[in-house]
Amino acid sequence: VLKMKKFNWIVWYLLNLITCGVYTFYVWHVMVKNNNTIAVKQGIDTIMGFIPAFLLGCITCGIYAIICQYKFFKQQIDIAKASSVAVTPTESPFLMFILAFVPFYSLYMVCKNHNDVVDANA
Repeated sequence: VLKMKKFNWIVWYLLNLITCGVYTFYVWHVMVKNNNTIAVKQGIDTIMGFIPAFLLGCITCGIYAIICQYKFFKQQIDIAKASSVAVTPTESPFLMFILAFVPFYSLYMVCKNHNDVVDANA
């Protein structure tokens, strides 16, 4: 039985405000770690951990960070399909990446999909 942390988008938003954005680093680190754990269990490709991806993103002026975020959404969709879970609102990693720039909705979308996948693999 896998014990993985789930997230509430409202709490994420509020803690992000209180910590001046630092909490978001923690959330992404945990979500990528959880996705990789589930991916290994299901035979799906893993992605680079958040911290190395963030550092490479800094070196490449954000280009690698964009690639990693796209890969995160693709992996999340692949895991959801393997777990018989529907993703919100689309199964297109490109559209999910675009929606990641919509305030508030992006947090809801990422948390819902993450929590649904975690529940299905607990």
